[in-house]
Amino acid sequence: MANHRLNQIQNHLVSLDIDPTRVDGHVIIITGAARGIGRSAAILLAQKGAKVAINDLDSIKAQETAQEIRKLGGIAEAFPGNMLDETFPAELVAGVLTKWGKINCLINNAGFCHDSAIHKMDDARFDVIMKIHNYAPFRLLRALSPHWMDPSVRDMPKCIINVSSTSGLHGAMGQINYATAKAGIVGLTKTVAAEWGRYNVRANAVAYGWIDTRITQPPTESKVLSLDGQEIKVGIPMNAKKWRDVSDIPLSRPGTADEAARVMLFLASPLSSYVSGTCVECTGGRFM
Repeated sequence: MANHRLNQIQNHLVSLDIDPTRVDGHVIIITGAARGIGRSAAILLAQKGAKVAINDLDSIKAQETAQEIRKLGGIAEAFPGNMLDETFPAELVAGVLTKWGKINCLINNAGFCHDSAIHKMDDARFDVIMKIHNYAPFRLLRALSPHWMDPSVRDMPKCIINVSSTSGLHGAMGQINYATAKAGIVGLTKTVAAEWGRYNVRANAVAYGWIDTRITQPPTESKVLSLDGQEIKVGIPMNAKKWRDVSDIPLSRPGTADEAARVMLFLASPLSSYVSGTCVECTGGRFM
């Protein structure tokens, strides 16, 4: 019955000449949206009609991304802030609700690596990765709960897209903290899908493989993340030869941020209206 109804809806959209990838009027929060996959997703979703809340630790870059979207004719507002701050997730949700009155989609994209071999990993390095990849998404969801559980928005489209990684699905040398956190986000996603389906909320994750962004390029002295007075080098070293070897990627190349963003569009749009509780792998075929 569900598939039959979905086919009816899709056929109706086609008959009306409506693009099922459109998200017109949807309010979408994207964390870590000033660079890489988050930035590409923000631009793409705005082009598809969304009002995009651009969150990033880097206030200048967040403003630049919002301005770029507006120059292209889209609607976007920068909401810079540190997702590691315990109070900021609730402030972000409140700010977006004040601005636009609703939230349709949350994309938990903010994150970084802080790698080390297991025997050299200290508690602080492990803890910060758990906080950005697990605690921050949880706090945003908790802040959203009064809005999304309100019976008046029962039929409003609502979805969550959480960013995982092949490190979380398959493990990765030197990434005991990151792999643990990215595995955790899959469990979080499935729990939300099970618990909030009654409120018409869909929850899905995307496990990315090698996507060519700042986080996967070789680290340099100029590419650092300044966080609470600590400088964290961003990137994966060139000597990670096994990871950089494309011979086990059937498409024989890394993906681009724009390609990664299209998976988010699929999960945010009516195209995936009956998809929930799953983890989509965007890997070029690696690990299949």
